[in-house]
Amino acid sequence: MADDDSEGLTTLDDALWRLGIHDAHCHPTDSMDVVPEIPTRRIHTLTIMATRAEDQDLVAQVARSYGVDAAADSTDDSNRTCRVVPSFGWHPWYSHLLLDDMNNNGDTPASKTAHYTAVLTGEPTDEFIATLPDPTPLSTFIAATRQRLLAFPSALVGEVGIDRTFRLPYPPAAIPASGKRLSPYKVSLDHQRRILEEQLRLAGALHRPASIHGVSAHGVLHEVFTSLFRGHEKPLRSKRTQKRGPHDFEGDDSDEDADNKKKGDPPFPPRICLHSFSAPPDFLNSWLDARIPAQVYFSFSRAINVGYGYEKFAEMLRLVPEEKLLVESDLHVASEQMERDLAVIVRKIAAERGWELEKTVKTVGRNWRRFVYGEDGDSIHEG
Repeated sequence: MADDDSEGLTTLDDALWRLGIHDAHCHPTDSMDVVPEIPTRRIHTLTIMATRAEDQDLVAQVARSYGVDAAADSTDDSNRTCRVVPSFGWHPWYSHLLLDDMNNNGDTPASKTAHYTAVLTGEPTDEFIATLPDPTPLSTFIAATRQRLLAFPSALVGEVGIDRTFRLPYPPAAIPASGKRLSPYKVSLDHQRRILEEQLRLAGALHRPASIHGVSAHGVLHEVFTSLFRGHEKPLRSKRTQKRGPHDFEGDDSDEDADNKKKGDPPFPPRICLHSFSAPPDFLNSWLDARIPAQVYFSFSRAINVGYGYEKFAEMLRLVPEEKLLVESDLHVASEQMERDLAVIVRKIAAERGWELEKTVKTVGRNWRRFVYGEDGDSIHEG
């Protein structure tokens, strides 16, 4: 299918918008001058992400003005406006700016230079390190994020994750004579893992869902979650016990349940959104393992998933379970482009699954509510 307006791919009828289309992942605070347009969007809800120090308070500011927690519930859709659900987190692109003072080995770097030398690959020069700010203690960020999450009952943890390909840009004043804007330096995977783990533990402690970034690191990302899931896996039913009834499992897991309760809150989110999921289709099964103790959702965007490699994307859309599908724009501006991009992805899902558009909108809307609010999401109406 061509990705252009000539086939109506970037439009949807008003009736479909009124059913409730939710953007599962976006960044409108990157363009604050357009934020006042949020109430005019036909999108029902924007799930907006924080990524670094500069935008944590911006996301909170937008949520105070347009958030679902700030809105009065209303069943009159003719008067409703677009609302936002905030997400607070530290993106892997900026993870080098956090100093891990929460490790258990007692070797926290004693200086700025020691920190950046330890967490950046490629032996950064003293000149490059001098352009970077003093790192923020991870414990300080986690404490501040906890307070933001408590201030917004519907807030998520995000955007967090791991990125194997990202290279740090040179500051504008330090671009070399070659004109190259990207430095050879990356954030080590070990450091990215540590920053991610502590944020996932916070999400688990506060029972909040998380929006996850993963680029060329699908195996590493899965390993992080597997390590946090360990000891909390769901029991599997054997073929023999399947014949005995829906509540009869292999062995007696009462002791395991008791142990898990003693452990307190699990060190992982109850629900996970793998945003703009771009792993090979055959990687999907690792996230659909019945033993995973968290609910895993897969979100797709026009910006990342459409326009290249579409054959693989089409296969992915057919393989993801119906109840796990989400849609997103991943855009940095709350513009009409958001609506066009969401229309494209809704239509792609409908075409590949053989669904009517109405069923597609209702399905991804129900899934978004369950991702954000849990199993009771269908009973919640955001104003």
